Formats: sequence, C-alpha cells, structure tokens
Amino acid sequence: MTVLRTLAATVAVAAVALGAGARPFTPEDLVQTARLSGPVAISPNGASVAYIQTQYSIEAKRQSTRLVVQPLLPGGEPVLVAEHLADPPSAKAGGGGGGKNRIQASQPVWLGDDTLAFVSTDPETHTSTLFSVRSSRRRGWSKPHAVLKTAVPIADVQFSAASGVLAFTAEVYNGTTTLEETAELDRQDRERADSGRVYEELWVRHWDTFASPKLPQIHAVHLARKHDGSLRPKQAARNIIRDTVADGRLEAAASFVFSPDGRQVAFVAKKPGADYAWRTTSYVYLASVDGTAATPINANDKGASSSPAFSADGSRIAYLQMAAPAYEADRNQIWLYDAASGSAAPVAADWDRSPAQIEWADADTLLATYDDWGRRKLARVDVRTGAVTPIVESHSVGTVQRVPGTAKLLVDYSGFDLPTDLFLVSADSGALEQVTRLNPRLGEEVFLSAPEDLEFAGAGDATIHGFLLHPPGFDPEKTYPLAFVIHGGPQSSFADAWSSRWNLNVLAAAGFVTVAMDVQGSTGYGQNFTDAIRNQWGGLPYDSLMMSLEQLLATRPYIDGNRLAALGASYGGYMINWINGHTDVFKALVNHDGMFSTVSTYYSTEELYFPETEFEGAPFAPEARKNYERWSPERFVHNWRTPTLVIHGERDYRLVVSEGLSTFTALRRQGVPAKLLYFPDENHWVLKPANSLRWHREVLDWISRWTPASADAGLPVQPAARFRVQGDQ
Repeated sequence: MTVLRTLAATVAVAAVALGAGARPFTPEDLVQTARLSGPVAISPNGASVAYIQTQYSIEAKRQSTRLVVQPLLPGGEPVLVAEHLADPPSAKAGGGGGGKNRIQASQPVWLGDDTLAFVSTDPETHTSTLFSVRSSRRRGWSKPHAVLKTAVPIADVQFSAASGVLAFTAEVYNGTTTLEETAELDRQDRERADSGRVYEELWVRHWDTFASPKLPQIHAVHLARKHDGSLRPKQAARNIIRDTVADGRLEAAASFVFSPDGRQVAFVAKKPGADYAWRTTSYVYLASVDGTAATPINANDKGASSSPAFSADGSRIAYLQMAAPAYEADRNQIWLYDAASGSAAPVAADWDRSPAQIEWADADTLLATYDDWGRRKLARVDVRTGAVTPIVESHSVGTVQRVPGTAKLLVDYSGFDLPTDLFLVSADSGALEQVTRLNPRLGEEVFLSAPEDLEFAGAGDATIHGFLLHPPGFDPEKTYPLAFVIHGGPQSSFADAWSSRWNLNVLAAAGFVTVAMDVQGSTGYGQNFTDAIRNQWGGLPYDSLMMSLEQLLATRPYIDGNRLAALGASYGGYMINWINGHTDVFKALVNHDGMFSTVSTYYSTEELYFPETEFEGAPFAPEARKNYERWSPERFVHNWRTPTLVIHGERDYRLVVSEGLSTFTALRRQGVPAKLLYFPDENHWVLKPANSLRWHREVLDWISRWTPASADAGLPVQPAARFRVQGDQ
C-alpha cells in the first residue's frame, strides 16, 4: 500500500534525548496533575480571573480543592482564597473530620470588581450556601460571608451587574413553588420504607443516574447592596421557567446566559414528550428574570440546539443548530435570531465544519471553536459575509470568554504535550499569552513526547489523519512495540489536546510507539466523513484502521510488527471486539466499556436515537435488524484468539456492564487469555483518581506482558496474519 503522505516523517538518525534531568511521564504523574474544575470567572473590570483547582495526592489518598484568583496583568501572582482537603478513606471510615472544618468552594462568580462569590454544598444537609469574599489592598481577601442559603443544592450560578440578579439552576419537583417544598419532599423520600421507583415512559436513566421526579430549572433572585457593601437577597428565589408549556418536563440543559441588560436569560432545553429517548430535538428559550415562563425562539427546528449568545446590544442571539431530529453528531450550523422581527437566518452556511461554541467578538463578528484535522481551532466568523478566518490553529482551544475592556479572550488551551492552562488570546492576531502554570514540572522535569502528524490512504479513497508519539529516548535504530489507540464516540476525534483519561503520553512513556488514527466517523474532516460510519461500524472504519496500520509498518521499520497492541473505549471498545473476530495481527487487546452485541445494547442503553441513527432503525424492524446483526461483534466470537483486557464500570448506562461481562465470558469460555477489571463505582469513564491509577497500571501491565522483546523482534509480520477472511459480514 502506498503512503499518501506523512508529515514530518523523516526521523533524525541520532537518538531523541530527554531534556536535561527529565524523566519519563508516569500514571502517577497524570493522576496527581493539578486540574481546572468547573467554570472560570473573569472579574467585571477584566483585571482578574477566579477558578477552582483540584489535585489528588496518592500518598495522602485525598484530593484538595482550591479557589484561586489570578491577576491578568503581566507578572501577577495567583492568590489562594479558599482551600478544602477531602477526608482520606481512613478518616471517613473512622469518623475523622479532616476536611469538615473548611469550606469546599465551587462555582466562582464575581459580584463586583472586588467581590467574589462561590457555592459550598453540604453533603449531609443537602443545602447550598453562596459565600462572598472581598478584596482590599491592605488586608487581602476577607473571610467568607454568607450571602444566600438555599434548601436544596444549586449549580450554574451567574450574576448580572446590570440588573443585580443572581440566577442558578436547582433540581425541583413539578408543581412546587419554593425550594423549601422540594427540600421537604426530598426529606419524605429519604424516610420512605421502600426504595421502589415507578416509570411509565422511557428515559428511565441517563449516563450514570436513574431519572427522578425532579428537573433542573432556572431560578433568579434580586440582590441588594447594604450600607456596609454586603449583598443580601431582596426576596426568595423564583423559578423563572416553571410555567413554560412543556408537557410537564423542561430540563434547563447545561448553563444559560444573561442578556446585556440582565432582564432575560437564554438557555437550551430538550423538547419534552414521549419520544424523549429517541429524539434529540431541543430549543433555545428566552425567559424573563421576573417571570415564570419561557418561550422558544426556534420552535420550528427539528434538531439539537446549543450555545446561545447575546449580541452586545441584546438585539440578536446567535446559536448553534442541527437539522436532523435524531442525530447527535449532525453538523452544527450557526444561526442568527433577530429579536425585533422574530426571524432567524443561517451564517456561514457553506462552512463544512461543526462549531462547538460561539461567542460575540463585536457587532459583526462571532468567535467559534471547532474540530479541524486533529486540532480544536478558534476562528472569527463574519456574520455579514460568512467568511471564516482561523486565529488559533495549533493544539486545542476549549471554552472562550471575552475579557471586558480589552481585545483579548481567555481560553483554556492544551496539547498532547501541553497540560491544560489558561491563556489570553488576541482576538485579532491570535497571539497567545500564558496566564496560569498549573503543572510546571511537566515538560521540564518530566518529559512529554510531541506529536507527529500522519496521513495514510484509507478505505473509499479517504485520507486518514492521525498522530504518532515516540517513546522517551527514542532511537530509530532500535525496535519498539506499538500501542494502536482507537477513539470512542464514534463521532469524535484524536485532537491534539491534554486528557486526564486516554493520555497518549502515558503509553509512549511506557516504551510504546503510540499511534492514534481518525478513521471514518471522526469529526473535523467534513460532515460527509463524519456521516460515513453510519451503518458501516465494522466496514469502512475497520478497513481504514488496518490499511493505516499496514502503511505504518511499511514506512516505520522501528515498529516491531510482532509486538502490536490495540486499545479502545466505547466505540473503540466495540472495534476491539470486531478486530478480535477479524484479524490476529495484534498480540494484545484492551477493551474499555465496549459493545459486545449491537442488539442487546439497543435494549439496555438510554439514548435510543443513537443506535437508531447509526443502524438506520430499531432492531424490531426487519430491515434494520439486518444492519444490527451485520455489525454485531457477537457473531464472530468463535474467531476470538487474542489476549484481551476487559474493563467495565457498573454505573455505565450507555453501554451496560453486561456488555463487558459478555465479552469476558466469550473469551474465557473459549480458553482465550483474558482479564476483567471491574469498577463498581464508575460510569462510562473512570473518574476517581485512585481508580484511574489502577486502570493505568492494569493497562500497561497487560500490553507489556503480551508484547515483550523476543528473538523474532523486528521480523515483518506475515501477510497471512493480517486479515482473517470471514466471508460475508
């Protein structure tokens, strides 16, 4: 197979040396990185930014949570405002209270240039308190002062200085008028003798939680400033969307945005109804901060909506809109709603990318983040002409906020070899200026491998892009095992971004040449490429993976073709099972929360619109049933021969634990070497630091065990071992 193109493919003959004194990156390093948690808040005058930083200690077996204020002026040093140390497991078991004497902060929000607020939720009383702290030049930050106490937990806290309104989301029961009523019903529910829940419609559970009668809805309260400068609520918080006509179910998804005058909020909510589990339709709603109802501005749209943003004068709302009513990976298109006329029109309709977030830069320009060829880029979009001008094209940009009074933006920014930090970006030139340095050792004392772009010829004449990371101290005259990583989604991509879960540098540092390819279904290569995986799960993507692997081995002699391991999660886990039934080229496989049977998955998953779109119907429809059967890994278990590590979480409701148990059973019943790593307290991801450390140790141990250096190292893989012919799929 001819290589279409490899970028930066020429490898220096001399060994790649580690930096002076640098050591390889380890799972312990990854688990103990400092991380941003939740929203980042910019002060009204644009002088400072507040954020929550979390960090886990393996030695102490506990996590710290810090509220930090970072000046945005050059040379500004971060200031610790509040800190909370979680109780270690031993203290919890023995009734210790190491973390109970300090406030655990979340949801930072500025109430003024020198007044910062944050939320603390008590897990025992199930109440929240909004605290404020004030800054002065002489005394620094004051002690926390309670501004507002709520009878139930709150989230998504925002404040409008223009109207003096504080808004937040809280989960409440339909028909209740106060938060206290919800708290009382919660108390009665906890005191029930039985634990049963009854459901009459689908959407019984989602992600990792069973549905409850409560719904997250937006509440607002006016704050008044007292003579001493402190803030107090004028009245009780009001549910501002309670009376919306929505068939009794309206969930305020994610967060919301204030209008410039602070009198309205815009938010996204999914269309309620009996088809909730098999439709993605959602609307952008407008609600008055003094009302109890909301109105959709795009009620005639069929697909999912997201990312509403008010123009500076409040006359227009930009938002993202999909067209298909049951396809979560449809192309996001920018729309512009005019409040005066009540009409909306698309912007940059011919732009074949799918933006993830939009924000106004000025009256004629939007900012948009989007996937593009392995990077998450930032661009300006002219709302008059639709012209798209990239301004940040390297690594990956996360959320974007304008810094008041400046032409700069605040973004979280990262790469494979660049842990996530906050950066300032010039909205004109795209010049980057680092604001935080949360993990200074990484890249200095600890070596991180920089990615190399790859491009190969794939199935259907497609160009397949990906990345390669070399091990520390790489020597092209030696041979190395390969870690071949397959992403989930499947409609996602291997963006050049830092990850606390599937971090490619952990694999590279363990001595593996690490390769990750974006095959059909991946985002950032045009909507047709994303759509190409539909009803092709084991077809085009599998062929492109194997074709890319063949070209990789042909052009990279330092990869030992007899020491290949493949790893994947979610759809990547599906592909691991598919690979096991169709080729024996790999010596080891790792399947994290993957799919065993397409049919059984349909009847146990929660988002039915996903399989119904991917396989073109439900499996009880005869024609669609053929698609499910055609692409089900379960049909090929009789061919499974490759040693496999199977990982699954009990609280994974996307791909339930029986899919992992079925995979393990099929392997061991046939005598195939396998190991099952089971987490009773994890969902589709592994989120707890100690569990993450165990995950990484088990994965590295497994792929290293089956890819040891041997006498036949460096010999080419025999062609007969590459593809096992299975007949009609």
